[in-house]
Amino acid sequence: MKKWGVTLKLFAITSSCFLLFYTIIMIGQLLFFEQFYQSKKLDDLEKKLEAFAKEYVSREWDAESMARELSVFISRNKTQLAIVSPNGQVKYDNPFRIVIRDREGKNVKISLSLLPEEDRSALLSANLHKGDRIEAIGVFEEGLLQEMFYPRVIKKAGAADIGTLRGSDTTLTLSTVSGEITELFLPAPNQWNLRQGILFHVLKDLFPLSEERKRALEGGSVLEEEWVEPWSGVRSLVAIHPIVQDGRLSELVVALTSLQQISEANDALRLFYVYIGIGGFALILLLSLLLSKIVTKPLLSLNKSALRMARLDFSVKSPIIRNDEFGSLARSLNTMAEKLDVTLRELQQANEQLRSEMDHKQRMELIQKEFVSNASHELKTPLSIVKSFAEGLRDGVGENKRERYIEVILDETEKMEELVRDLLELAKLESKTIKLKKSWFFLSELTEEIVERLMHHFREKELRAVTILANEEALYADQEKIEQVLLNMLVNAIRHANPGSEITVRIEGEAQALRVTIENEGEQIPQEQLAFVWDRFYRIERSRNRKTGGTGLGLAIVRHILELHEASYSVRNTKTGVAFSFSLPTHGKGK
Repeated sequence: MKKWGVTLKLFAITSSCFLLFYTIIMIGQLLFFEQFYQSKKLDDLEKKLEAFAKEYVSREWDAESMARELSVFISRNKTQLAIVSPNGQVKYDNPFRIVIRDREGKNVKISLSLLPEEDRSALLSANLHKGDRIEAIGVFEEGLLQEMFYPRVIKKAGAADIGTLRGSDTTLTLSTVSGEITELFLPAPNQWNLRQGILFHVLKDLFPLSEERKRALEGGSVLEEEWVEPWSGVRSLVAIHPIVQDGRLSELVVALTSLQQISEANDALRLFYVYIGIGGFALILLLSLLLSKIVTKPLLSLNKSALRMARLDFSVKSPIIRNDEFGSLARSLNTMAEKLDVTLRELQQANEQLRSEMDHKQRMELIQKEFVSNASHELKTPLSIVKSFAEGLRDGVGENKRERYIEVILDETEKMEELVRDLLELAKLESKTIKLKKSWFFLSELTEEIVERLMHHFREKELRAVTILANEEALYADQEKIEQVLLNMLVNAIRHANPGSEITVRIEGEAQALRVTIENEGEQIPQEQLAFVWDRFYRIERSRNRKTGGTGLGLAIVRHILELHEASYSVRNTKTGVAFSFSLPTHGKGK
């Protein structure tokens, strides 16, 4: 409860300070920012106008210098500027213009201030020079600006027309002027400013000057007034700086600057402070949570470590590194956890080792019992036969039976020898100590050799061997072991085939593998026994009939050889018999 009390107090103090600060900022911004910004802009404009007026009076610039200075002032201050007489006659305004001399020798000033934006690039690309002859179609401004000609179309021989006549121009009294260019002041592409044309509308509204304005200007005061564009509602500031020479008002410097940026900036700031307020509240919550986390983090970390240790997980380590009570407690817990973890691991390893040894011992005992049982069962019958026939020979059977007794004894001895040989081979394979001797060979050739060797078995049961090849590739494997696999499978297929039937061997090339299927026509294997055909001493006949079955080790040997080659194998019942299959990899990366 104490930490929550501190957190709540800290939260209240932080939120109060932030709200007070935010309220002061918002009130100041809402009430005073726009006026402050506008006042500052006016002061700056007055100073710059005064400096410009002094330079204008003292240096007495020529037309070219005047145009350059006007251009610099407009570009630097983002302000429109004109020098007019006290009655409103414009002397200098837009520095960008063309002056031509007509046939009568009269100079005509062609203003470029109201030239549409889409015609500016055409004007700059027309490559006009002094001395070029041009023709312009447009209007003379009446009243204050009657000396200025505002073109709608400018034509130059050999160049595309600059501008076009629009439908609204038909209501105007259009004039055509032509002549040779005597003065040429063209702006750079980034110096165009259409608001210079707006200044002319301001002059129309201001002039002629009222008596009150005239007296103020004659007294040397600078007039500052706000003017609103009637067609867009954009607010602008007009400043008129008087030039007094010899005690009389000679000229006026009129400047026009937009207040729209101030309004937009003020509106953006209001929205910005709203976001700041929302962000501030979120920051308060975050800081409060952070402070509570800083205070409680050591306790929570130690508690988490203790809980995991209670669940016998001693691998956890407290990350606290401090020179106080928390740090000392963390080090003690870490030391205890390390010791308990080592002890628990030793106990677990000993337990696992003991369990593994017990499982291995039980498995070996079971295998040993099964092996002894199976081996004794397999050896019991031939030994009994050998014993009985040997006793018959000892008791002196008739000469006509003596030869038969010897043949039976030799036959059973060969069977016992075959069983012992298979047992030894299986023991080697199960020990995993055999190293494969791999080489490249074709499985079809090996199959043909084995079929030839087993031909007498085929003839005994009048069987036919059919080999089908498809996309066979050379195989990289232990040829001797694979020969044993094929031999055992074919012997098994022959043993359980119906007399006069067909045994099919399919060798098919697949993706990075060679699939072999040996299928016979005969009795099927019960479905529930398919999984056990690869076990040692497995026979379908529970009686282990030696006449219909072999040693019961052939398929177990096949399984181990195929596993050493990383091959897959399977057995399934077909409509007419049983099919054994295996797939050997052809990429040569077997064990």
